[in-house]
Amino acid sequence: MKISLLFLGFLLLQWATSENILIWPAEGSHWINLKPIINELIARGHSVTVAVNSAAVYINYSEPSPVKFEVFQVPFTSDKFQAYTNRVMEFFIYEKAQLTHWQAYRRFSAAMEPGIKLTKGICDGVIKNERLVQKLRDSKFKVLLSDPVHNCGDLLALKLGIPFIFSLRFSPAFAIERLCGQIPAPPSYVPATLSEFSNEMSFIARVQNVLYTFMYDWMCKQMWDEWNSYYSEALGEVVCLFSFC
Repeated sequence: MKISLLFLGFLLLQWATSENILIWPAEGSHWINLKPIINELIARGHSVTVAVNSAAVYINYSEPSPVKFEVFQVPFTSDKFQAYTNRVMEFFIYEKAQLTHWQAYRRFSAAMEPGIKLTKGICDGVIKNERLVQKLRDSKFKVLLSDPVHNCGDLLALKLGIPFIFSLRFSPAFAIERLCGQIPAPPSYVPATLSEFSNEMSFIARVQNVLYTFMYDWMCKQMWDEWNSYYSEALGEVVCLFSFC
């Protein structure tokens, strides 16, 4: 009798603590970084579903896995996405070190433009698919874990009416994290992402870091201006994604 009650208590505990969790992933090393988190969630008894697009390069949704994959269609092939990823990696590995910060800023801005179009295609595959959104809503997810390198994880969470968690800090000079998330990262003390400064900066380096921060703030604002109308249309209300809009 005691053993039966103990087993019943264990089942009730598992039922009480296990939740449905939705993952909005990104490609490459970002997917590799998410895997340990996903494995730990599964080990703790949670049900994990990954929303993955049909052109995914690194996420093999056809292999046997304890993870559930919700595959949605996008208007491009994996080859096209891989070509874009290769171009960005070539810039960071082979070109960036040979350029001034201003040149690198301009090249990086140009390299991100086709990425925005691809990302919008990924967003459309879910956000504009009302049947899929309703299916996800009916799944009663408790939280969405988003890799913010791919936009719309937060937007999907808002559409589903659930909280979301970002898995990393990702924007150049922490622009989005500072201006939207209010993280404490004053440019006179905290080296900006992509500046390549360490935490031990000279006075000149600190001045340069402030300039880089303003520069990347402007770049991120220009990039995210394109998303304001997208988010506003999806949510049915005016959205401003930057605090200085």
